[in-house]
Amino acid sequence: MNTDLETIENYVTGQLTPDERVRFEAALRTDPAVAEALAFYMLTKQVAGEQAREQRKAELDALRKPASMWSVPMRWAAAASITVLLGLGWYFLRPTNSPEMATRLADDYVAEHFMELPTTMDGGSSGSTTVDSLKTAVGLVNSGKLAEADALFLDILKRQPTNDRALKYAGIVSLRQGNYDQAITLFHRLSERTDLYSNPGLFYESLALLKRGLPMDKEQAKKLLDEVITRNLDGKAEAEKLIKSF
Repeated sequence: MNTDLETIENYVTGQLTPDERVRFEAALRTDPAVAEALAFYMLTKQVAGEQAREQRKAELDALRKPASMWSVPMRWAAAASITVLLGLGWYFLRPTNSPEMATRLADDYVAEHFMELPTTMDGGSSGSTTVDSLKTAVGLVNSGKLAEADALFLDILKRQPTNDRALKYAGIVSLRQGNYDQAITLFHRLSERTDLYSNPGLFYESLALLKRGLPMDKEQAKKLLDEVITRNLDGKAEAEKLIKSF
């Protein structure tokens, strides 16, 4: 596998799509070059972090000196050092718990739970048009034909706009394709079904918000996760793990 620095950076910061993450981790297990590249990246990051900490200590020591003792070169060096600290230096010193970590955990959940859909269809008549269509669409998902499955799920929703299984599976397919706006809409519609024994709509919507990553999305995702926990909704255990990563 030809792995560049950007791919490794995106993997570490949780920016790969679920499919990309699965492929990268498969390569880690089978391709020594990929494993070595990741190890080198992490070592470089650690060294840079140590250098940033030493640099910060030197800056603080310099700041304790009276300004009158600073030479012109020292003043320019201090200004440059602070710029680096606020840029790359802060990147390496930031805490482990971060929105990026939450996104990575969301990726892990998607990779574990959304890559293959269950083929068993409980409820309804096995010969009904809707159930047969759902089975066909699920088969397409499990064969990797996401675009075809997406079209079929949406066709079902045109006829049955509140079909909970179609809403859930169409949202999952949209999420896997990176169509986060559509995924958020579908999962929100699912969450509005108040007659279901089990409804993961709010939890799935929070995952889609974390993946979309617009300025207010992570804050909104946190609110939804809090609601999932408070109301003891489907996905509570996973929501508690995600909340701890913020």
